[in-house]
Amino acid sequence: MAISHTSGLHTVIDGRRYPYFIDFNEFVSRRYGVKVVDLLKYRRDIAEEATSRLIYSIEKGKAPPPAERMENEVLSFYMALLIASLSSNKWIVSRFALAEAERGMDLVSSEPDEVVAEIARLAGIRSLVYRPSAYREVIALINGVPSFRMYNFLISFHEYVVVARRLLGDSSWKPVNLPVLRGKVFLDRSRVVRLIKEALNVYIEERAKWILSSVDADEANRVLEEHIKKVEEAASKRLRPRFKGGGKIEVPKGLIIEEAFPPCISHLLTAARSGEHLSHHERFAIATFLLGIGAEIDQVVDVFRSMPDFNEKIARYQVEHLAGLRGSGKKYRVYSCEKMRTLGMCRADCPNARSPIQVYYRNIRSYAKRRRDEKSETK
Repeated sequence: MAISHTSGLHTVIDGRRYPYFIDFNEFVSRRYGVKVVDLLKYRRDIAEEATSRLIYSIEKGKAPPPAERMENEVLSFYMALLIASLSSNKWIVSRFALAEAERGMDLVSSEPDEVVAEIARLAGIRSLVYRPSAYREVIALINGVPSFRMYNFLISFHEYVVVARRLLGDSSWKPVNLPVLRGKVFLDRSRVVRLIKEALNVYIEERAKWILSSVDADEANRVLEEHIKKVEEAASKRLRPRFKGGGKIEVPKGLIIEEAFPPCISHLLTAARSGEHLSHHERFAIATFLLGIGAEIDQVVDVFRSMPDFNEKIARYQVEHLAGLRGSGKKYRVYSCEKMRTLGMCRADCPNARSPIQVYYRNIRSYAKRRRDEKSETK
């Protein structure tokens, strides 16, 4: 169990359901009296469990139910996180964190309100407060009798817009459509549970960085080498475009295939990575194209790091604005091929092309077909 204190009372958090709140080094030290890597040398079953848990997340996009024993749950979670962190694919950590955050949200939804508030605090939402005496908002009159929406939670305005930034594209999440008083945003239980998922995703990714920094990475790599390879192979299989019925192709979320980029985007990316100074239109084209094919904010920001005027804070704000996470919430689209030609950014006459994204997915179909044919020839 993980026990924390709220308003002078004890709120008990089940470590079997939420293993990421357990102090892992202390857990291993108290239970086994050895370091994490040394434990793995004697308990190979832990690495096997962790690998299975990680592959389950990669293949299904969700985390398995909690183990029967807290010890198994905590060890398999942290070892899976370590294996993911040691892999060469950042997508594995993101996939695992999201899967665990999804499970966490489902589990939190069945907890009492006081526990929901405490889990939010542990996940990093520091200003969230639970109030048994709810703020009531009249939403309808039925036969002259008012119907209320109940808001038992409040959070500082600043923290709300930070934690909910990915959700603000939906107008119902905008503060203007929620009760706000004296710098506090009032929330109902369902919104708090959804916010906890956002916070857990970030929290678990931060725990991944922590566990990697708390071990000897070279030694951990040697001990876990076979397990890292298994996980990377599972991710490689998952991160491949797949043909569906009717000639359609499914591209896994997070998969970016640069080989399929249209000539205009490939040219701009090469220029950006070489440190050339690009115009506003050229930067807009790169960012909106990458966002349009599912790239993460960090992936887009990284493209501009070699630019002579790169500023992390400004670049991130601008990319988030284009993604609809800032300002009006509008998500911007990449220029059409006609617009690219008008601006002098077109590099080839792509047949029947309306936009660079259309060309990208057309190229992916050719890419996937070629890979499939090559695989058939080797059998």
